[in-house]
Amino acid sequence: MLYYVCGRPGIDAHAKSPDQAHPFNLAISFVSASNGAPLSHVAVRLRRHGRVLMDFVAQGPECLFSVPEADYRIEGTYRGEMKFEIVQTGTMNAQIKW
Repeated sequence: MLYYVCGRPGIDAHAKSPDQAHPFNLAISFVSASNGAPLSHVAVRLRRHGRVLMDFVAQGPECLFSVPEADYRIEGTYRGEMKFEIVQTGTMNAQIKW
């Protein structure tokens, strides 16, 4: 199963995966490039081998994922501008900046 949760900065300190056998193993935050301010309401797509696995709007600036071990493309669209990062499971500090 694939799980995600998004919320305020520091969500990783208290969020728990709904499946204890599969903890959160990937994280990304969305921030302003000009001042580092956290950004919410980012449209997010998680892809693997081009296939969209998750498609949602992040209600907070940080998202945690529980996904099988692999490389993923995380796309974020904010105010019409799409950016992305390629990340491996175990990466807990990825950022996309606008």
